[in-house]
Amino acid sequence: LDKAYLTAIWLETLFYGVNATLFCGYLFMLRYKHSRTLARPIVIVGIAMFLLSTVHVSLGFYRLIEGFIYLRNEPGGPAAFFSDVSLPPNVAKVIFHTVNCILGDSIVVWRCYHVWGGDWKICVLPIALILASAACGFGQGIVFAQAKTTHSAFNPVLERWNGSLFSLSLATNVVCTVLVAGRIWYLTKDLAPVVDVVSFRSRRILALVVESAMVYSAALAIEITLYFVGSNAFYIVYDPIGQLTAIVPTSIIVITSLGMTANDLQS
Repeated sequence: LDKAYLTAIWLETLFYGVNATLFCGYLFMLRYKHSRTLARPIVIVGIAMFLLSTVHVSLGFYRLIEGFIYLRNEPGGPAAFFSDVSLPPNVAKVIFHTVNCILGDSIVVWRCYHVWGGDWKICVLPIALILASAACGFGQGIVFAQAKTTHSAFNPVLERWNGSLFSLSLATNVVCTVLVAGRIWYLTKDLAPVVDVVSFRSRRILALVVESAMVYSAALAIEITLYFVGSNAFYIVYDPIGQLTAIVPTSIIVITSLGMTANDLQS
């Protein structure tokens, strides 16, 4: 477990570098470039997600130092420390991760709403799934805080909450991925003969991958598979996903600001 956690934090810091670069690029674009103006709430959500992901990686690094340096000689060593899910920094990470997931999934649903021409009915199911995910996420935090004698995320009591949260989050993103990718394909399928083929294909692929949050859905699928097979490799995926929850929605915000969405391709 200690090796898995060390690898997870190393990967998360790499993803945080990508996240920070993307976020700073977006701020520069807002300040100095003539980009499309987005609604203020979307900009605020983008900033909030970056701040939350910064806190998430900071807590992970704090736990790394505490487990491998300050408490390494405690009974059980670092492995026992990292397996204790009830420690306040770990509970805080779970809560921050949940909030970031809610914000990130909301951005994906917002994009789905616009790709479908402002049809709110198409977003009813994703919104319901987000609300269910939020309930499970905060419930998970409470259960973790009370699990003083539980030293495994694979404990049957915790598994019900973890499994429900991961499954709902995956369902939300798969639904949005299918809705957005299908709509983008439909909007752009007849445009190839009238535009530059190479440029069009590149922009279409970019719109498909980014707007549909395809990468995030794939990462969640890997996470939930590793969790249900009981592999400690789950931890290696779990922490970096804390950064993907900000990277993917911020990417959606960026391509929307640059006018590179499927709706722009159609225009």
